[in-house]
Amino acid sequence: MRIYRVEIAGFRGINKLDWTIDGNFVCLVGAGDSTKSTILDAIELALSPRWNIMFDDSDFYNGDIKENININVTIGQLDEKILKESKFGLEARGWKDGKLNDEPQDNDELVLTINLSVTQSLEPIWTVINNRPSENKRISSYERQSFNVTRLGGSIDKHLSWTKGSVLSQLTGNIDGLSGLLAEANREARKSFNPSEVSKLQATANQVQELGKEIGVASKDKYCPGLDVQATTVNVGGVTLHDGKVPVRRSGMGTRRLLISAIQKELTKQGAITLVDEVEHGLEPHRILHFLKALQLDEKDSGQVLMITHSPVVVTELEAKNLRIVRSVKDGFIDVKNIDGGIQDIVRRSSYAFLGRKLIVCEGRTEVGFCNSLDSWWHSQKKESFGYLGIVPVDGSGHEAPKVAVSLADLDYDVALLVDSDKPLNPDEKKLKEKRINIITWGDSVSTEERLTLDLPWPGVIEIIKDVAERSSCEKCVCDAVRKRLGLELSDIIDSWQDSLELRLAIGKYIKEGKKDDDPKGKGLFKSIDGGKFLGNILIKHIANIPEKDIAKKICELRVWIDKD
Repeated sequence: MRIYRVEIAGFRGINKLDWTIDGNFVCLVGAGDSTKSTILDAIELALSPRWNIMFDDSDFYNGDIKENININVTIGQLDEKILKESKFGLEARGWKDGKLNDEPQDNDELVLTINLSVTQSLEPIWTVINNRPSENKRISSYERQSFNVTRLGGSIDKHLSWTKGSVLSQLTGNIDGLSGLLAEANREARKSFNPSEVSKLQATANQVQELGKEIGVASKDKYCPGLDVQATTVNVGGVTLHDGKVPVRRSGMGTRRLLISAIQKELTKQGAITLVDEVEHGLEPHRILHFLKALQLDEKDSGQVLMITHSPVVVTELEAKNLRIVRSVKDGFIDVKNIDGGIQDIVRRSSYAFLGRKLIVCEGRTEVGFCNSLDSWWHSQKKESFGYLGIVPVDGSGHEAPKVAVSLADLDYDVALLVDSDKPLNPDEKKLKEKRINIITWGDSVSTEERLTLDLPWPGVIEIIKDVAERSSCEKCVCDAVRKRLGLELSDIIDSWQDSLELRLAIGKYIKEGKKDDDPKGKGLFKSIDGGKFLGNILIKHIANIPEKDIAKKICELRVWIDKD
């Protein structure tokens, strides 16, 4: 089965959303509170086999109970049984080339649109809807089971038991008399219950053991069904998967999630739909890769995986075509945008960017560190921090920074570009402004390092060059390097240097170009995040004394953009 379209109105943080899903393996990314989890919640609720779902006033957008909650999920690749005229065949609609036809046309795929509506009475009603003049038909919780929707979130232990709706139960299939067997087992406990006598359960346990091996989850003993009396107290189910004598639910979070994902993928091949909260939860980076591989589907697979992440590791490992950016545009209107596969290198290099609200695309790591030091300073001044505002400094990789800014602006991010002025912009300033990119660049065609040495009070400049000398353990070597760029006589004692424009220019050029002792490639002395932080901290110490200098004015411009809604 496959979800093709999701429409949400008046549900929690979503006023309006209309999303056409064009893939079977999709990961939602975006800033915190952009309603990623709410989208999964809405899908789960609309297709849930549960009948006793509780709603309250806080589930309505802005708490306004006068506006009903309406969630429409259009689902295709359906089982023929549910499309029989005696079921919902007469309510079917047509789907073709990403468009929904209320009256099915030739060569259209037959789909159903499931509506969940909640009024101020707080009673949920599920119906199969269309826009034809007919009464919408109710769909029961039992009938919704056929959609095979599973949510993998923080509460996953039930999926390691043979209980209603668990992936183990779905993988096992129907077992006649299992309910009675479980009831008797609870009465007689271990004395009269031997789950291994139910061959279908043991066969499923064997299958799960093999699936686990494929994704790197090794059992300590042998998987088998077992009575788990304690599990019933936490609504997990009395018969759970065991590793020898120990319930698998006692394993670490990462192991459990990987194992459940392997089971769910097997079901997804058969048409199941998997919703995954925070795919990275409880997993080390190397195990995240296993988890993603376990969830990944082939185009031929009939099921679907929809997930969300807050992890740059996940963003880095996924292909751009699988990512969708969730943006809260205004007044609860939510937009979900595809990412062009042509920016795959940006996704890999700048994965953090896709998790923010506003982005500062920096020329390089120096500027990223520089911004981080400014953020700490502003926060100490009681100004709102980057974390609070959802602002992310992004490494633009040198001369590629303007192109990176354009690509991110095309995804509707609010973007500022912080770059040196020593090289022409490509694209040029006019094209960048057409994309509504706020450009912050130093005056006089200089780099960040050069701008600092031109604008700082002389003690600040000396502090920078003395730091270089201390790290190199050779003050004379540093003096020789500056002297070479100055072209004039210069003392070997840095503290004796006298302020002059020529000397400032020579120092700036040196710290921009000079090699570290351990850097044969000739990168500048401060071409790192830590180097940028150091330079930023030097500026912060002296900025109150240089309000009219170019660097102070540009920092003010940056803060104005940061505070702008």
